[in-house]
Amino acid sequence: MLISVILCTYNNADSLKKTLIGLMQNVDASLCEVIVVDNNSSDHTAAVLNEFADRFPFPFLHLFQPEQGLSHARNTGLAAATGEYVLFTDDDAEITDTWLSRYQSEIQSHEPDCLFSRIDVIWDQPKPAWFRPEYLPFFVYLNYGDDPLMISDIHHEFFGKNFCVRTALLRQMGGFDPALGRCGDRLVAGEETLIYRKLVAQKRTIRYFPDAPVGHRLKAREYQSDNIRKLFVDSAYTGFRLAKALGHRSFAGRPLYPLKEAMMGLPVSLWQRLCLAGQHKADGFSLPYLKTLKHLKTCELWLKNL
Repeated sequence: MLISVILCTYNNADSLKKTLIGLMQNVDASLCEVIVVDNNSSDHTAAVLNEFADRFPFPFLHLFQPEQGLSHARNTGLAAATGEYVLFTDDDAEITDTWLSRYQSEIQSHEPDCLFSRIDVIWDQPKPAWFRPEYLPFFVYLNYGDDPLMISDIHHEFFGKNFCVRTALLRQMGGFDPALGRCGDRLVAGEETLIYRKLVAQKRTIRYFPDAPVGHRLKAREYQSDNIRKLFVDSAYTGFRLAKALGHRSFAGRPLYPLKEAMMGLPVSLWQRLCLAGQHKADGFSLPYLKTLKHLKTCELWLKNL
């Protein structure tokens, strides 16, 4: 087996069905298997998985992980994988019919330790009035250009919706850190960042190629201003816990870098917010306002050492 596709899902059954249909259309791929991990869903996910169990053109396995958290689910899939590489995607990914064959070709041609491709955002309704290009990373948008790149720095990070790594290497790293990654309704990230930083530190071969894109199918809530506020606030958890995992300088068990960043950024964002108010342009989802919320949450996390 060359590639084990690992897809973790939580309470998103209708979108999951669309993703599985896209995977089924990859009939040109060979030496592949699909592993879907249900992370304690309470909707009709189980019925969807049973519907697809005997329909795939390659081996299909669905597992149940009752412990809540994306990292727990991914580690469950990693433990069951038999492929030389594990390829990760999500239940809201729009999969093309050449996705797997493109990955297979890249692996056979270059044999990298890690490879990843583009992620496009699928806007199925007008962008909300509050949207700014600076918010694109929160929509899991990734595009490093039209040419392949060999990555050796920490500034070309991949996202979990479309990346692939050697199975043995990821197991050697201990898989995904359960302190990071989404857990229920808490939108924490950083579990892929930690893997990426370890790969760079070990000088592993990391290849970006644009030829196997996936689309990010947006949920209705992702068009709401409450969601972007929650993403900014929860990103404070990501930064704080990631700094701990990376072993940054600390005081009393608390990493100093997130606090320094918050204390330096807070006066700037407050001033920018004040300037917007003076121009009658202040609102509840402007970038200075959202940064202020994030910095305040970081200070709270540092004091409580959460």
